[in-house]
Amino acid sequence: MKRKSIAVILIIVALACACVFAACESTIETPMVEELSSWMSMIEDDTLVTELVIPGTHDSGTLGMVSICETQNKDFAAQLAAGARYFDVRLRLKGNGDIVFYHTFSSKNTYDDFLTDIKEFLDENESEFLILDYQHRDPAESAFDDILFGMLEEALGSERILCAPEGMSDIDFVNSLTLGEARGKVLVTLGAEKGSDKYDFVMVRDANEETREGSVLHSPYIGEYNKSSSEEYVNNYLDEYIKLYSQYGGGICVLQGQLTGGILEHEEAKHDPNMTAWLNALEKDSQTLDKINVVMRDYITSKKCADIIKLNKFKGFVKGERAEAFDAMVAKLA
Repeated sequence: MKRKSIAVILIIVALACACVFAACESTIETPMVEELSSWMSMIEDDTLVTELVIPGTHDSGTLGMVSICETQNKDFAAQLAAGARYFDVRLRLKGNGDIVFYHTFSSKNTYDDFLTDIKEFLDENESEFLILDYQHRDPAESAFDDILFGMLEEALGSERILCAPEGMSDIDFVNSLTLGEARGKVLVTLGAEKGSDKYDFVMVRDANEETREGSVLHSPYIGEYNKSSSEEYVNNYLDEYIKLYSQYGGGICVLQGQLTGGILEHEEAKHDPNMTAWLNALEKDSQTLDKINVVMRDYITSKKCADIIKLNKFKGFVKGERAEAFDAMVAKLA
């Protein structure tokens, strides 16, 4: 009996190790492609940012967290280099005064590091445009908001932060904003019922399940959807999300491409092939493709970014003189 018990235990351990290995295999870095650092340079200036197809990272600052909280295994500089241009920003003020990212638990990734990486990236890549979506913060108080946005303005300078001109609403500004006007700058949204009284550049985004008046960013999230299998999520709920955000008739629209449940790296291992197939199918589905703007992913890689970025070709946004270079960039990760 002892030998049988030991054998059973060894089999269980081996299977567990195999599962972990399989998960890691699907979330390790694919080859880095230098052109991804400046992929927006290949896109026409007159492309509206609300129509541009943009890779984003879900819970962007979770590198190194415990398995039930980690959704990314790259620092911010690596996410930017891989092609990500939308960041899901969730910040917490700790008792010692440090400001860190969090996802239920606090991360070791600091806001200072995030701001430094963004500044250095924009210094070197003036063709690019970033969306910083301050979804959640703890405490959710205006005094903390003032600290966050004061640090952002000090790090980047006000000239690098997009702001609606006087007399124009934020939503009208965003709906008319072209990539040419946004290059080298960031757009800032906040998960609150109003923006900041102190910083005019802070724009309001939706709550998870309802819009707010004047919202410039829609990112509907329904918790029940995450209890489904990857196949059901991709075949049914992505379309439901698109229907939800399409009803608002404007603004930046973020699609929840990630599936969060259980040990997230294992979840992504099962989900990634289905999500990739769905994205590839958009090349021949112009009706759905027209409604795709930002696509969030877990465990971002350059391959995942390229699968999203290449959709801009099928929307007709790639500069004619850069078409060959664009195809070559995508082909490196095919």
